[in-house]
Amino acid sequence: MKGMMRIFLVIAAMWTVSAVATAQTTLFNYPIAPDTCQTLESRCNYSVQHFWDNCDLTKPFAAGTDSLLVEAMDTYFNIMAAGANANLSIGSARDLMFKSQAVQANFIKLAQVAEFLLYRNPTSFRDDLYLTFAQAVADNNAVKKDMREHYRDQVKRINTTKLDERITDFSFTDINGAKHKLSELESDSVAQVLILITDGSSNSNIERMRLDTDVIVNALVEAGVLKVLNIVTGDAAKQWDKDSRELAAKWIVGANKDITSQLDIRYMPCIITLDNKLTVLQKNITVDDIKNAF
Repeated sequence: MKGMMRIFLVIAAMWTVSAVATAQTTLFNYPIAPDTCQTLESRCNYSVQHFWDNCDLTKPFAAGTDSLLVEAMDTYFNIMAAGANANLSIGSARDLMFKSQAVQANFIKLAQVAEFLLYRNPTSFRDDLYLTFAQAVADNNAVKKDMREHYRDQVKRINTTKLDERITDFSFTDINGAKHKLSELESDSVAQVLILITDGSSNSNIERMRLDTDVIVNALVEAGVLKVLNIVTGDAAKQWDKDSRELAAKWIVGANKDITSQLDIRYMPCIITLDNKLTVLQKNITVDDIKNAF
């Protein structure tokens, strides 16, 4: 976690550079799809395929252009999200990382910017797309060991919590000290499982209370079509406060001190929704997202 925080701070510093005045509006000229591309997908596909054509990756990115690189990457990902083919997008990202290996500083910076954008907007970044960047660094023996391990850890955690795939079967200890596995919640009679991960902070407690007092969520729980599992990080003996014991009457309340190293958790508190077969439907969403959905 320390390595992740260090790299995140580096990329966050990049974003502050955008406040510095510069005559250059973009890092390089972005492509313009020709008139022969008449559908949204074809125009997005062309722009993604040719996005980096005017960027010389054989030379280090110029000093003072970090914010322009963030803007370029953000534009690149937004075009993908707007309608580009998913496989083509991943292929483009893979090609970008392969070419950027000619200058290791560029290679690493591209991965760091992708990571920054992942954490800045955690719900809209496709797992497979980001994994293209993270896996490239994790597999590159020319990169320093601590950085390779940082990205390997990310790859591992994302793969345990990938959208549209079954979540890893983690363990937890309930409020009475009994050991359980997540797989015990799989049931044909339940429509969804909602996992709320909290860390005992005031913000986590406020969001937990907001979810607890939501009328629709309570109605779904009472009807037996929704199960809520509140996983508290840290030592259960220190976390079982009065509110946790009261919630255990209608929710499943458990503890797992290592949950942040097991799942793809990008901020706290974190919500992950699963179907009744424990397939990940949504992750890293907020209580407001849940309220709006219901």
